[in-house]
Amino acid sequence: LEADGTHGPYELNINYFDALSDHGGGTPSSVDVDRFMAAQAIMLSLRGVPGVYFHSLFGSRNWAEGVSTLGNNRLINRQKLSRAQLEDELSDRHSLRSAVFERYRRQLAMRCGSAAFHPQGSQRVLDAGRGVFALLRGSPNGQQESLCLHNVTAQRQSISLLGEAWTLEPYQTLWRDLY
Repeated sequence: LEADGTHGPYELNINYFDALSDHGGGTPSSVDVDRFMAAQAIMLSLRGVPGVYFHSLFGSRNWAEGVSTLGNNRLINRQKLSRAQLEDELSDRHSLRSAVFERYRRQLAMRCGSAAFHPQGSQRVLDAGRGVFALLRGSPNGQQESLCLHNVTAQRQSISLLGEAWTLEPYQTLWRDLY
């Protein structure tokens, strides 16, 4: 409830994957997966302990059937999945859930495998122009650094940072240990 007594927006009733997609409710494309994973990679690159939403980890879509059947708009992003259903979709290499989960799994493994991503490590946002979010992460003891580049556009981006040239494809994420 707003100060003037009117009702304002409380929350978006949408899954994050669909919020970032451009598929018009149809079948998501590989570009939709790339765009979603670029957004998730930015979150994973930031200092602290990332909060990974269950339905984001598995690329869930809006659950319109739950809303229409039960009449609760909040159900759009609260679909209950059976273990068997989830395992079946993850084992299908062509499924959306499999594509998102595998990319997430690799990104999390990279984060866990580098001291530069310690929750209390340093971070510095670098100016890479309008189309690339660039972050320099450092381990708490200063012995390891990782450069995190995220192209947030549908165009190829060429940038120069830290004395090197980089070219990123649309929605590409590149994390590179520097030392």
